[in-house]
Amino acid sequence: MARTKRPGQGEAAPPPVSGYPSAADIPTFKKMKQQASGLRILSIFNPSLRKELKHLEAELDRMLNSIDTFYELIGDRNWIFHGALKLDRLQSPLASGVPDEVERELLAQYADHEIMKFALMRAKAIPELRPYRQLLDYAWRDFQEHRYYATVLSLLTVLDGFVAAVSDNRRGLHSLDEQKLIVWNSLVAHHQGLASTQRSFTRSFNTLSEEPLFELYRNGILHGNFSNFDNEIVASKAWNRLFALLDWREARIEAAKPAPVEATLRDSLTRLGKLHAQKKVLEKWQPRSSSVAVDGLATVELEPVTQAAIRLLDAWKYRNYGVLSEHLHEFGKKPARGAYVGQVRRRFEAVLLDEYWLVSVDMRGAGLGHVSVELSIDGKSRTSELRLLHVDASGSVLPESDPLGTWISMENEPLGIIGHTS
Repeated sequence: MARTKRPGQGEAAPPPVSGYPSAADIPTFKKMKQQASGLRILSIFNPSLRKELKHLEAELDRMLNSIDTFYELIGDRNWIFHGALKLDRLQSPLASGVPDEVERELLAQYADHEIMKFALMRAKAIPELRPYRQLLDYAWRDFQEHRYYATVLSLLTVLDGFVAAVSDNRRGLHSLDEQKLIVWNSLVAHHQGLASTQRSFTRSFNTLSEEPLFELYRNGILHGNFSNFDNEIVASKAWNRLFALLDWREARIEAAKPAPVEATLRDSLTRLGKLHAQKKVLEKWQPRSSSVAVDGLATVELEPVTQAAIRLLDAWKYRNYGVLSEHLHEFGKKPARGAYVGQVRRRFEAVLLDEYWLVSVDMRGAGLGHVSVELSIDGKSRTSELRLLHVDASGSVLPESDPLGTWISMENEPLGIIGHTS
């Protein structure tokens, strides 16, 4: 059966026909596990890395366990875990082991104005969704005003139109086989993810039902077999399906690219030499911190990571989105510069940074710095902590002394920067 997959040179095998059995089987997460193992070896020579490495490994395990638990609890209700969900808010409901608690949190996230504001900005920036921008605004307005039936009908139209524009057969979501929704290295390619919801989405119905409906039965709704779907659950599942499909689209684009060429022996030796040099740097590196209150503003400003944070915050304050885009980390591959600057503009222009004040800087790793600041956002004061990594062009973390590195923020949207407090 045909599946969208990346050519296999040097890469993990394409996903099984039914999807990845666990989140830990997705190639990106498998690679992160392998990289953590490599860093564990380096930490033998540099004990200062151990605490940060332990934290990173714990965070990765938490994320993977959360995704699998999510599906164990509510996978049979046809909810999909996608990248726009706020994992921190799901922790307590997932730990409870109660499916209704998890579902309530999902409903709360889709009703959250701040979360949806940025999710919709992302959606409307995608070329295939630009013709539907007004319809998305209408759907969100109807959702906020509890006209859930209207949200469902609008989004079902958008889902079909979007998938027709993205897929190979130029037809809507309802026409796709499940295997077409299983994409190499995709978060939504979990075996209980996007593809598994297609069975209920396209299910046929022959009789009219007036009973309350809580599933996104596309065929049944549009063919007039259900008359009682005006509720928050079905409308939220329509949003859930849309955002899952955005992840699917991005994974299709990535999967279509040729796999990286395998390194030659000379390349491997060069890399080994560089790792050896980095190890010596890491052995000598020591954590350090300073604060404005104790050490003075000039001392805090001397730190390179602080200077990067200042450039980022100045760019946000003065709405220089070109410069701002250079200081943000993206988990996927960035689009062309012009398109990416436009995305950054749409994310940040609705949130005004009036002023900021440096508080302290804490170098916790050779390539990791935390800069604490006071922010004045739309007239309100917030204490926040910018987490910055020193990375090369490919996103690999480098020691702060490496001239090939650039300091970038781990958060790439206002809500993340404002919301991450020390």
